Amino acid sequence: MAVPDEPESTGVATARDRLDREAAAVRTEQLEQALSRLREEGDLTDEQRAAVEALSERLVDGLLAAPRAGLCDSADRAAAARAVLALFG
Repeated sequence: MAVPDEPESTGVATARDRLDREAAAVRTEQLEQALSRLREEGDLTDEQRAAVEALSERLVDGLLAAPRAGLCDSADRAAAARAVLALFG
């Protein structure tokens, strides 16, 4: 977690990194579960697997767009960074 006297830009970067890591972990877990279920139905082609992976990446990017922007655009960036770190601490 960011220390109170950490420079604001570093705190925001730390919060973005944490947000991205947590989202990537959830995406990977859910992607593997979905692919496993799809494999039970039959083999996936490379194109089908790539399409599912791309969909998962777009979903995560879309869901994180507003929180990422909020970290950068917030009037109190340090408070926004602390809030993200508290959620994913």
